[in-house]
Amino acid sequence: MKKLSYALVATALVVAACGGAGGAIAATVDGTDITVGEVESLINIEESTIPKEQFAQFLGFEIQWSIVAKAAADEWGIDISQGEIDAEADRIFESASAEGEDREAFLTSRGVSEEFLRNIAHQALLDQAVRAELSGEVDDPTAEEIDAELGIAAASLTEVCVSHILVPTLEGAQDALTRLQAGEDFGELAAELSEDPGSAENNGVLPCGSAGQYVEEFRDASVTAPTGEVYSEIVETQFGFHVMLVTDRVDPVIEDLPTEDEIIERLQSDAVALELNSWFLEQVTAAEVTVDEQYGTWQAAPQPTVIPPSS
Repeated sequence: MKKLSYALVATALVVAACGGAGGAIAATVDGTDITVGEVESLINIEESTIPKEQFAQFLGFEIQWSIVAKAAADEWGIDISQGEIDAEADRIFESASAEGEDREAFLTSRGVSEEFLRNIAHQALLDQAVRAELSGEVDDPTAEEIDAELGIAAASLTEVCVSHILVPTLEGAQDALTRLQAGEDFGELAAELSEDPGSAENNGVLPCGSAGQYVEEFRDASVTAPTGEVYSEIVETQFGFHVMLVTDRVDPVIEDLPTEDEIIERLQSDAVALELNSWFLEQVTAAEVTVDEQYGTWQAAPQPTVIPPSS
């Protein structure tokens, strides 16, 4: 289930607020109708008309919500109680509202209704419940994956100052390394040979910062190479071949590094998120959805949405 964007679209194009059409069918999802009134009940605006793009967006939300709720109930028997929804809606309001902002002002400023807030709360609880079901279906991370993630975390907290000479061939890098080992000045050689225009103009010096900002091979070398001397190994990346000089490095303190348990939890969470996204897309693409053409056209992929009518 993707994290949906609930930002509203402001546009000058409008459709009638459907004075007597609240019971008209806007869409049908697996045989269940969604009425115009149900969509309108999600929207809180002062005008007598609703922009057709905005109506299509909220109709798209309602379609996706319907698909997810039915799929979660059918597959795992997930049924969220009204009490749970009420409590979650209260939590969302309390966490997202400004200090001193009451519920009515909170909803009005965002152009949504209490019904919309409750639907968001329902979906958040469904998200949690489906994640819990899927968590038992993902494999535990391997030792290699844990070590790699620990290395990335350590690199992101390691501050390095690096100079480099970037050339397109291994032979060119070996020649540069030989000249440096013979005593030539690193900065002068970088200005002569390096094909990284940003650093070549600065004698090969890169801005000091987190090692995690670099591509994997360069990152790993920057945290393992000795400081104050030209690195004896040539580093190959997608950009070419690098001769490196780490001039300074500040390693993170142990207390700042994530624990192995935290890494495992993060990797498991990421794996569940991937499964969740796959599950959501599977349900959306499998659902039978029809939308009345006066309100738009349903598109399941690549991003599920209702495309508003062109006129």
